[in-house]
Amino acid sequence: MSFIFFMRSAAYPGDLIGLLGTEDQVQSGQVTAILFRVATSEQVRANGQSWFGEVIPNIQGRLVPFARTGGDGSHVAFWLDDDGRRQIVHLGSERLVCLLGQTPLDFLRLLAIGYEEISGDWFDAPDAPPADGGVNAAYRSWLIERYGVTIPVIAAEILGELPNVLAEASDDPFWRRVRSAQHDWHGGHLTAPSR
Repeated sequence: MSFIFFMRSAAYPGDLIGLLGTEDQVQSGQVTAILFRVATSEQVRANGQSWFGEVIPNIQGRLVPFARTGGDGSHVAFWLDDDGRRQIVHLGSERLVCLLGQTPLDFLRLLAIGYEEISGDWFDAPDAPPADGGVNAAYRSWLIERYGVTIPVIAAEILGELPNVLAEASDDPFWRRVRSAQHDWHGGHLTAPSR
């Protein structure tokens, strides 16, 4: 069963972007709008520095974006935390940053729930089910069969409580690390890079 499709990148000639369905399925809302593409080392460095300046040395070895989650510049990245654990995180254009589960399989399960996108307004209501339960059906079936996992009905079952962009504190370790680094860089102001 095939559920990963590729299209040519308009922004990066010669690159292919991975999708959870065909371009038509993405456009018609039949699959989650997420574009998988691992950035070049130069792009990784520039992206990391736009979030952290020079506060975190060798940022390109610690934060690697691999998917766009919305047309607003939000993306998902691999994060090597300060203890050497590999995590999957969200970096949002509206300053929302958080872990996307405790394991890579959690992230895959999150996609299988079937939200239209993993970005934007979705973060305001992670305890709401997706509008269309049929989104990502082929992918969801494959994930259940391949890994023997269950797929929750809502994102909150995987993510727990998400930090609000105006929050002053959070239990989310990635949120705390971003907040600390940006405090060192900007004197306490949490900022999202301009796109």
